[in-house]
Amino acid sequence: MTQPILVKTERRNRQQLNLKQQSGLGLVEILVAVLVLGIGILGVASTQVVSLQTMSQSQSRSQAVLLAEDILERVRANSGNPADYALVAGAAVGADDGACDTSFVPTNATVAGNDVEAWENNLVCLLPAAQRTIEVVGKTVTITIDWNQKDQTMNPIVVRTEV
Repeated sequence: MTQPILVKTERRNRQQLNLKQQSGLGLVEILVAVLVLGIGILGVASTQVVSLQTMSQSQSRSQAVLLAEDILERVRANSGNPADYALVAGAAVGADDGACDTSFVPTNATVAGNDVEAWENNLVCLLPAAQRTIEVVGKTVTITIDWNQKDQTMNPIVVRTEV
């Protein structure tokens, strides 16, 4: 009967010895786990930054396409005078001394003049520092819009249609 007690005591001694040999090992494991978690969080954060930049570029590109379609629809609505919409290449000029005017009211005597003035003000409001060209050759109208894009490899928006 005494043997089982010795066996239990030996097991306990071995377990205590093993625990003493492992002192501090749990702390090292925790530090490694925290390091791996930190690297993972940095990876997710950098992915989020790239995603936000791409979303911003996409939003500007969508605005440019919508603005090009807007002026093309204005030209179609006044299709008798497409040449009146021609604009040479240059910076868009807003109604408020070149800046965006949110309470803009057109003041030109012609429909085309009002349309171009309103469109340029919208362009300045939605795409600051935008460059624009409206080229009219016969019944073909080409709109080119370029703006300060962070990715210089991106091309400007060019929309061409026949009215």
